[in-house]
Amino acid sequence: LVAVAACVLVAGTARGAPAQRPYSYDPVLATIAQETLWRAAAHHVRVPRADVLSVGVRCYRGPEAFADTFRRRFGKSPGHVVAYYAGGRDVNIRHEICVDARAFFRGRVTVTTAGAFAVVLHESLHRQGVVNERLTTCYADESVRWGMIWYGFDAADALRGRNLAFQYTRLYAPRGYRIGKQSCLRLAKQRSWLAFAK
Repeated sequence: LVAVAACVLVAGTARGAPAQRPYSYDPVLATIAQETLWRAAAHHVRVPRADVLSVGVRCYRGPEAFADTFRRRFGKSPGHVVAYYAGGRDVNIRHEICVDARAFFRGRVTVTTAGAFAVVLHESLHRQGVVNERLTTCYADESVRWGMIWYGFDAADALRGRNLAFQYTRLYAPRGYRIGKQSCLRLAKQRSWLAFAK
């Protein structure tokens, strides 16, 4: 979960042939992310769908593809970075996070899969202009339920999924990304994430 300064990635070639991209786009996760953020915002204020920016979800083909691209872009190892936003429309997501986020919407609702969906939302909120990591994580975790309801889960399952996302953050997110669940829920009840989008 890290947002970093924008850089340009130049695709290389091997022996004159075009290189395969190290990622593929996932239009389903992109649609779910955009709808989720719109519904979370619309819960507070009347907001046109067009005000929520579209997102390109880049799912990397494997751990090495993500690591190699990250090293070329930033000159260092990704370490524990599972996703990042570097400007533009696209968010960059590790292979295993995409796999778990897809499994989440196939009904495997666990700490890991709920957390994976929250990671996609976290980076999608950076795309919207939310920059503070604690606030971004808070609104990503809280928004999980809106995505689940939009996708067809019932309200009880959606609350369970949201709570599992908070648990994932407590277990795995860096300290600077965490906010207490109750503090987050109070904030999210009072103000939409749009209030923090630049």
